Amino acid sequence: MKYQELDPLLLAPKRFVTLAHLNQVEQTDFLTLQETTGLSTTDMSKILKDLDTRGLVHLSKERKERYGVTLVCLSETGQRTFKKLMQTLNRLAGE
Repeated sequence: MKYQELDPLLLAPKRFVTLAHLNQVEQTDFLTLQETTGLSTTDMSKILKDLDTRGLVHLSKERKERYGVTLVCLSETGQRTFKKLMQTLNRLAGE
């Protein structure tokens, strides 16, 4: 097995924990995702922008009462990518 099979950007702890949480839910809002992952607003914004640019997440805006809410979910590409990443990690770990 070669290390080239692993995407270092997805293995970065902040991105990995974000993807792992999104993989467990159908959809979440920005604040819940931020609280669950323990990331700062700045970090979360940067990570979601990067993941969106790479086509791994879908971002949408919704009005909730008087406020705007950002909703986040893994795209189909994001789901496949995360599943492949986990399979590769498990294979490398010998499981």
